[in-house]
Amino acid sequence: MSSWAEGAVALLVTLVLGLGLFLYSGQSLTDETTDTTQPAAADPEAAARGEVLAEGQGCLQCHTTDGSAGSAPTWKGLAGSTRPLTNGEQVTADDAYLFSSIIDPHSQVVEGFQAIMPAFYADQLDDDQVDDLVEYIKSLSA
Repeated sequence: MSSWAEGAVALLVTLVLGLGLFLYSGQSLTDETTDTTQPAAADPEAAARGEVLAEGQGCLQCHTTDGSAGSAPTWKGLAGSTRPLTNGEQVTADDAYLFSSIIDPHSQVVEGFQAIMPAFYADQLDDDQVDDLVEYIKSLSA
């Protein structure tokens, strides 16, 4: 076989293997992007439990769920957003931040707000209940 034919076969094999790997990866051929900064609730049942818990614990006396102003940051659109803190830092409101903000609310206070949230939720709520609240907050950003 001549060298040009061998080169053509090698190129064909490379293209077929490349196409196979691309198809195996599950990537789209279009240029669509998705915005992952606004996470949806991973568990609707947990979000429903979190909503009941938020109402029962009095969270909604300070936090709003419709984006309106309150004495504490609104929960609408909170999950996945960037939050400026009173210390000048900025954080992303991911699951870890939301969890931490519930059990240790004075460690990262959002700029423009006072550190008025009670710090006793770490003693009153178990991890599953805090996770349910986080899921509820995430559901308000979907």
